[in-house]
Amino acid sequence: MRLHLIRHANAEISAVSGKDFHRSLSEKGLLQCKKTKSLLLNLSWSQREVQAFSSSALRTKETANLLFDQQFDFSFHEDLYLCSVSNLMDFIWGLKTHCDIILVGHNNGLSDLASYFTEKNVFMKTGAVISIEFPLTSSEELSKGLGEITYAHRCNIDAYPIN
Repeated sequence: MRLHLIRHANAEISAVSGKDFHRSLSEKGLLQCKKTKSLLLNLSWSQREVQAFSSSALRTKETANLLFDQQFDFSFHEDLYLCSVSNLMDFIWGLKTHCDIILVGHNNGLSDLASYFTEKNVFMKTGAVISIEFPLTSSEELSKGLGEITYAHRCNIDAYPIN
């Protein structure tokens, strides 16, 4: 079983208090998605069953839609917005699935989750993708230290926009 964690791409800075949930991707974030999408095509998505989930915040929805172009039927959840590692674990365990899982979300929850499952110090910057493989068949069985990072990527974009 594989768990694919994706931190949303770079977002606009909100000058208005309380508008964090509605922040959209910045130009840099759009470019991150474009570059990352081409790399994700090389992963073996079609060879396995996949369930896809995302926070319902605007920047995570945009990231999911730009990276996967309707390839997966994403389910969007408000309770995944800025949630803790314990909430993420409860969510994953509650899926009771044998499918691979794609989860698009936020920090610090995603980094903490990757660190917990791999027992490595993981920090996911915006636009980062990490795939964790488990020697298990159900999301209910995922536990501390049982995962191994098999793929990690983040586009480093120094200058943008690029024409």
